[in-house]
Amino acid sequence: MNEPTSIDNSTVLVTGASGFIGGHIVQSLLDKKCNVHCLVRRSSDLRWLDRTRVKLHFGDLADPLFLDDFLNQIDYVFHCAGLTQAKSRKEYFRVNADACQNLYEKCSDAGKNLKKIVHLSSLAAVGPALPNAPVNEATPCKPVTFYGKSKLAGEKIAGRFSSSLPITILRPPVVYGPRETNFFTFLKGITKGWNVKMGSSQRVLSLIYVQDLVDAMLKAAVCPTESGNAYFITDGNSYSWDLVVKTASNLLNVKPRTLRIPDSLLIFIGLFLEFISIYRTTPPLLDSQRMIDIRQSTWTASSQKFFDDCKFDPQYDLQKGLEETLNWYKEHQWL
Repeated sequence: MNEPTSIDNSTVLVTGASGFIGGHIVQSLLDKKCNVHCLVRRSSDLRWLDRTRVKLHFGDLADPLFLDDFLNQIDYVFHCAGLTQAKSRKEYFRVNADACQNLYEKCSDAGKNLKKIVHLSSLAAVGPALPNAPVNEATPCKPVTFYGKSKLAGEKIAGRFSSSLPITILRPPVVYGPRETNFFTFLKGITKGWNVKMGSSQRVLSLIYVQDLVDAMLKAAVCPTESGNAYFITDGNSYSWDLVVKTASNLLNVKPRTLRIPDSLLIFIGLFLEFISIYRTTPPLLDSQRMIDIRQSTWTASSQKFFDDCKFDPQYDLQKGLEETLNWYKEHQWL
């Protein structure tokens, strides 16, 4: 069978279409003249979706009865729905794992003509790296947080369906770009003259600009890979957190003061923020789980296998990606 070489003019489903990554891939699909179906919750913020050009389906993937009468029309699925923050382990697993089971069961029943499902996972599903040794596809999975464990559970579900469905799994690291809110909080702190440094050790991480991730997802959709393969996708570099701060500061033309928070206080701060958010509907930006992430010194991965297998070349390094991100925030008066 000849593999498709382009996704143009296809009929596509995007789950989590109202989210940061989902919204960006919807726009790229519309630019390619695709017929785009968006699965969103009724409570979702739809401001970034062009409702005149997409077909909206309201439902919850974690509900086995979610609307599915359109799946037999779909050529490609981009499964972007997921939680990066939650108030409990159960909530992480309900959305990041149980929902995958429901979606892929529905796809198996109705999606007989599916060409590819791109399942968006995370570097967190594998866990942190050792210093100077980025993780790769041969690295054993050892997630350290509820989020990472739930994303790994979602990957395992995708793997179980890969014998009957054409699935490719992508594992990005930290994703940044226009409309992202968590990384924006860091940038906003820099504009106010503060660099909050968590812990005393040097931290190194991989990053990817959102448009590079979207382009990689589109490439994965037409790349003839073995079903069930999982790939890391980064911009191809590793960065010290100090370099990230320096680059952002130079672009913003500020010299922030450093506020150091010792490692011994991180978990206590996370627990305190959890406590004061008990009666709020949303989880805090920083909680004890997030502090576990922050205490790791190295979150790096090698994307060489994806680059080689799918002939992919990222277009954004840290300097270019941050410059475009900051320009968007300024243009839209976020900064």
